[in-house]
Amino acid sequence: MGYNARQFLAKSLPNILRKMRQILLIASLLLTQFILGQNIMPIPSDTTAQWRILRGYNDGTCANMYNSIYYVGDTVVHNNKIFYEILETGEFYQEMINPPGPCNQSYFYFEEYRGAIRSENGKTYKWSWDHESLLMDFTLNVGDTLNSSISPGLIISSIDSVLVGQEYRTRFNFSNGDICNWMIEGIGHEAGLFEPMITILEFYSIFNCYGENNINLFGDTNCILNVGIKEQVIFPKESIVLYPNPVDKTLNINLKENKLVKSIIIVNGMGEIVFKSNKIVMSSDLKIDLSYYCSGLYFINIIFNSNKTFSGKFIKK
Repeated sequence: MGYNARQFLAKSLPNILRKMRQILLIASLLLTQFILGQNIMPIPSDTTAQWRILRGYNDGTCANMYNSIYYVGDTVVHNNKIFYEILETGEFYQEMINPPGPCNQSYFYFEEYRGAIRSENGKTYKWSWDHESLLMDFTLNVGDTLNSSISPGLIISSIDSVLVGQEYRTRFNFSNGDICNWMIEGIGHEAGLFEPMITILEFYSIFNCYGENNINLFGDTNCILNVGIKEQVIFPKESIVLYPNPVDKTLNINLKENKLVKSIIIVNGMGEIVFKSNKIVMSSDLKIDLSYYCSGLYFINIIFNSNKTFSGKFIKK
């Protein structure tokens, strides 16, 4: 090898090595992002996933409220992609904002279709009429901007982790959020799931809690998740009667025959526990004083010594 060739290599080798290091670094970063994308918790992360979300809108006279539990239904195929249907069960009610009203409508809804959702490579999409649109992107880094169908430009200020049940999940915190300051992989965001992550005139939503298998894993610790509420006891050919319903002062619980009751829990329409008894009793008739309870919808769970459960609902006048 001649002098000129050796001189050329001596001058060029550092540049070649630097470019190779840059290529290796870029490849390493891409590989890391790919691996992280594969490990990001999807939504839904479990077919038993449940969300309690309160949403509503103001029509100028009444506040129209939907107090819902979202849960996973069947799968459906759109454009050769599998989506999970999200259903909701809950109560609609009104509250007066500006007289004269009236604002007294109230009804229950069961297994209503809320939307369809899927996750792929760290991104969560919803199906909207005839196309899919991005909801959340969990591959973003600090300084990146979330531009999606429910976020017009929230900026990631920091990334940390939160305990969900017995495992940690990644939380993305926003620097410019007003009603929504975070989103969490496998769960959703502070304002809900499909709901807008920014303030929209006359509309609002609140994320209360997330759970799986009717067990609260994240959010309000007093929030209870209970899907498919029915006044039918699970024991074959038997039933439990709650009366009167609506109730004014005393709720009677007729068990038909003596049963060993292990616990009773009553939850209000906001998902808060308002009554809890772990006193074991053998009885066929139970009475609970509701004289000082506020009017509204309540859910009751009775757990028997056999660990069988009755779930029901009643209205307090």
